Parts: sequence; C-alpha cells; structure tokens
Amino acid sequence: MKFSTIQLNVLAFFLISVVFSRYLHQNIALDSKLFFKSYSLEVGDTAPDFKLKDSSGNDYQLSDFKGNIVVLDFWAMWCGPCKKKMPNIQELKDKYKDKNVEVLSILSMNEGAEKRAQSYFKEQGYSISLLYGNDELVANYQLQFLPTVTVIDKEGQILYHSTKSNPNEYEDIVNILNANIE
Repeated sequence: MKFSTIQLNVLAFFLISVVFSRYLHQNIALDSKLFFKSYSLEVGDTAPDFKLKDSSGNDYQLSDFKGNIVVLDFWAMWCGPCKKKMPNIQELKDKYKDKNVEVLSILSMNEGAEKRAQSYFKEQGYSISLLYGNDELVANYQLQFLPTVTVIDKEGQILYHSTKSNPNEYEDIVNILNANIE
C-alpha cells in the first residue's frame, strides 16, 4: 500500500498532536494537584488578613477583629445559592450580635456590582456588614466556588471553611460558634 505525502503529513500531525496532548494534560493535572494541595486553606490554618471597604466607604481589616469570632460569607449578586443562604447569614448575625461574633458579608468575584449589592441588602432588610472583595482576597482565600463561608476563631485560626454545598452548614456553624463562645 502506497501513501501520499499529504496522507503521511496528516498521520504525522495526528500522532504528534496525541502525544503532545497527553504530555500537556498530565503535566497540567500534576501542576494543579500540587498547586491546590500546597495552597488550600484548611481548618487550623491562620486566616489571611485583608483590608476591604464597606458600603459606606469605611475600612475593615480582619486583624481588627482579633478577640472576636469572625464569620465571612463570600457571595456574588449572580449567585442564586448565595442569595438563598443570606437569610441564614442574617440569622447568625442576629443570634450572636452580643457574643463577640462578627458576621461579614463579602461581595466577591463580582466587580462592578457594588451599588446593586447595596440596594439588594437594603431591599431585603439585611443589617450584615457588606464589604467589597478584590482579586487579592479571592486568591488568598482560594475562592473558586460561591457561596463560601469561613469561620475564624478569636486568635485568627480557621475553624470552618466550606467550598462545597453542605445542607447542614447553618447547623454546623451554630455548633462551631457555640463551642467557641466563652
């Protein structure tokens, strides 16, 4: 059987593409595993500090809350599950307002939606502090999925960091807060 030059070139291109594709896929997968294993936040880690503005233009820094338990709710206007969870976040704020627990709602991965978020909070009657996140915060807290909730103890250590859907999240957070309140 005789092959033309075009057929041989197509076959060579195909074989090179397959080999390169497998090589690239294996190396990207390996690099991703190493990256996320090395840098993922876990319970017991020190929470990364941040400095963010709230809806009134005031500065908030995580380190200012040392001595309090802090609940961070990362959300976005485009995130339906985030909005569905918001009444529970408000309930946490109301329930623990006099118990050295700070509940902060951080608009994340949603640049340009600050005014809409402020209006949404006003319409819903939420009194949670609304902060505006940035790219550095997204990177430091490894925000890949929303909603994400992080609970930080009085010394700045992470007690809870959700990155997956958890139907028992509210109860889990209440239990963590109750166990860490003096």
